[in-house]
Amino acid sequence: MEIDNEMLNRWILPKPINENEFTNINLNHILQAVLIRRGIDLNNEFDEYITPSDLPNPEFHFDDLGKATQRIIQACVNKQKIAICGDYDADGITSTVLLVELLTTLGAIVKPFIPSRQDEGYGLNKNMINQVNNQQIKLIITVDNGISAFEAIKKSNELGIDLIITDHHKIPEKTMDIFSLIHPERTPINSPYKYLAGVGIAYLLARNICKKINHDINDTSANVFFCIGTIADMAPLKGANRKWLKECLPQINRTNNKGVKSIIKKLSIENTDITPDDIGYKIAPLINAVGRIGNPKLIIDLFTNDTNESVVKLTKDCFAMNKERKRLTSLVEEEALQIAVSEYRSDRKFLVLTKSEWHPGIIGIVAARMVDKFNLPTALLAEANDGNFRGSIRSNNKLKVNQALAECDDLLIAHGGHSAAAGFSIKKENIHHLRDRLNKIAYREFKNINLEKSIKPDASISFKDITYNFYCQLLLIGPFGVMNPKPIFWTRKCMVLDISKLNGGHLRMTLNDGTSTIEALKWNTTLEIKKNDLIDIAFYIEINRWKKVNSMQLNILDIKNHKEIVSLKLYDRHYDCQLIDNKNILITNSKGECFSSDLSSSSDNLNEAQKVFAKKILTFAKLALGKAA
Repeated sequence: MEIDNEMLNRWILPKPINENEFTNINLNHILQAVLIRRGIDLNNEFDEYITPSDLPNPEFHFDDLGKATQRIIQACVNKQKIAICGDYDADGITSTVLLVELLTTLGAIVKPFIPSRQDEGYGLNKNMINQVNNQQIKLIITVDNGISAFEAIKKSNELGIDLIITDHHKIPEKTMDIFSLIHPERTPINSPYKYLAGVGIAYLLARNICKKINHDINDTSANVFFCIGTIADMAPLKGANRKWLKECLPQINRTNNKGVKSIIKKLSIENTDITPDDIGYKIAPLINAVGRIGNPKLIIDLFTNDTNESVVKLTKDCFAMNKERKRLTSLVEEEALQIAVSEYRSDRKFLVLTKSEWHPGIIGIVAARMVDKFNLPTALLAEANDGNFRGSIRSNNKLKVNQALAECDDLLIAHGGHSAAAGFSIKKENIHHLRDRLNKIAYREFKNINLEKSIKPDASISFKDITYNFYCQLLLIGPFGVMNPKPIFWTRKCMVLDISKLNGGHLRMTLNDGTSTIEALKWNTTLEIKKNDLIDIAFYIEINRWKKVNSMQLNILDIKNHKEIVSLKLYDRHYDCQLIDNKNILITNSKGECFSSDLSSSSDNLNEAQKVFAKKILTFAKLALGKAA
């Protein structure tokens, strides 16, 4: 069911719920509605959803896990050298630090290796293998990379180096001669380990090592780095990810890792429960900033350093780099937006934006922002130090960008990634060919797809129901992220009691829906809203921690001018519905025919089949008018 919207977004409201679908569990009926609409069987699946059961033995799901575990334990016992070869994003960095810390504790001499984003690009390469060999290291563990590093794999074999690849990027159709491969793609179809990110695989390996030697993984920072890396990489919060996050998130503020504690303190979130939003919008961008525009060694040193003086300095340097990242991002975004508008007006369906001077470490962030503005897959390209161009792609979730790149393989030097995000390198002379081919792919894939931006609220709610107790129950059905998104609520007929503009183009409002009053924020908006306006809003429910005082707050996603008559699109037909005396509902079809919720207006003119259909329309109207959750 759709509601016509004069603003940017369409609102696609959920289906009504029958009363008999609600059940007698300790969960607010509005949140029950959210879970029912997400396909959760409250009678049979609720307990497992809230408290996931124990996971199966991972060695039954990863054929090479036992072999890899024993090789690593042997290296630790014999105090051998081990190289951890990671990546420069938050997933790769947290994976690297997780294993460096644990294996050092267990006796190995561990050396981290991260490629230079500007000079080497993504992943394991021959130069790294040579560096490892020069230090007489005979065991390499990759984290969050390595699956496509064919030249590096060949080189490691030539030098007699055992190579354990842990990765979650798509496995290429090519035989690999390596010591072992630990990859979620190799697990059984319904494995709970299927959704692990790079740090999830590293964490699983760490847990298996600890189990074999009876070492308590809680004595390490592994739990903390698993949470940060998993959320930063936007891994689906299902299976093992969901279980481990529910268990580990509350531990973050109790960590003994001085680098993590220093960041949390600097962000002023040390006295609160760390949420996925804290990680996704505060901690992860800081880690990514160092990898994007600086030397990842800086953040690795911060997380592995035990000297207070060094931790303070490293924290300061990381925050300074993040500030510079924000400055560079703003400059690139402004320039990219001008090019994007031109491409959009030319009816391009895949935006390919290029400028040699852009910083290669920033283009992924800006690509994501262009997708948010235009709802089209977007690639940003910048020139790297080797003279070739590096590209970063983000999807609008309607096109798998890794598959699109696979169709352009002949134009690219290298490529890899996921369905939602990918990267590549390309020679300058091939960029215009890439632009045309990606556009043709997008036209083909979007042939029967509505590209309008839309919002899909989960449930209607009155302000009086937004209490701290409700918020605690809301957290119970988390953590929220990919495949378990934060619920979107909506409320009609909110009066603006007060409104003020904040720096950065944000609005702060005090709203009343007739049942209660609440504070609300709308970020990055140009909407003209005045005091006493009546609006309908779609929003997240959050806690405002300003000045250490917790209060309920709405994070508004979209605003519509309130109208007494709501237009519904149902079964390709349009209906207008409105409340009469705030009680009965009047429905009018496109022919001007109408009936009310008590069917009195036209009961004489409807046969039994029409009355059944009329009642069905009324259930949707009741939902759209905010009279049902």
